[in-house]
Amino acid sequence: KCVSEVGANIDALVFSGLASAEAVLTDTEKELGVVLLDIGGGTTSLVIFIESAPVYTAVLPIGAKNITNDLAIGLRLSLEGAEKLKLSLLEEPEKKKEREAKEEEIDLAKLGIFEESRKVSLKTITEGIIKPRLDEIFGMVALEIQKSGLVGLTPSGVVLTGGGALTKGAVEACKRSLSLPVRIGSPSEISGLVDDILSPIYATSVGLLRYGFKNFEGYTPKISLPKLGEFPKKVSFSGFFDKIKSFFQSFLP
Repeated sequence: KCVSEVGANIDALVFSGLASAEAVLTDTEKELGVVLLDIGGGTTSLVIFIESAPVYTAVLPIGAKNITNDLAIGLRLSLEGAEKLKLSLLEEPEKKKEREAKEEEIDLAKLGIFEESRKVSLKTITEGIIKPRLDEIFGMVALEIQKSGLVGLTPSGVVLTGGGALTKGAVEACKRSLSLPVRIGSPSEISGLVDDILSPIYATSVGLLRYGFKNFEGYTPKISLPKLGEFPKKVSFSGFFDKIKSFFQSFLP
């Protein structure tokens, strides 16, 4: 609906897990065998690659929003306040260094959360609220991998991506549940002014671009602007989409 409202047509649908794989997995990982976990807001997508091919996919009905809900209930916060708190704990290097230099308490007021003017123990948040939910998520993943019959065939381990991959303690929880090497996957092999998108949060978006250029080379997108009446007939769009394609290609190697 959103796409159609801007006058564009959808010509292909791509599973988000496969799109993310395009952005964050290496050829070696795909060849040897790897598990990709894209932890989104409401779902977690799982894709298993063996010998460079996706051989198993699944979508689990649980994601980072469940952690937000747990924080809201456990600390008696609104969902907005709980989301602010969760984002303040993302395992990004610069934030991690800042947090390590502070005391093991979080002042909610400093985060713009004024519902409860108090400090909260970081250990209570991570060990008492976030950790149990992460264990549940990766426990469900472990069961799904067993269901696939591919246990032991992914020596490259697990690559976590999506916004939920940055949740504090996610890597450790995944290692505990799956007994496999784990790394966080961010978009790679792109250049230009891309600092803001070199994050697991944008893995699917970058992957869709790579997938499109890889599989639809020479393709001219269709666009219709019915609400503008005769306007399209008077204006030439020759070269318009070529410019768009050139712009996005500037981010790719």
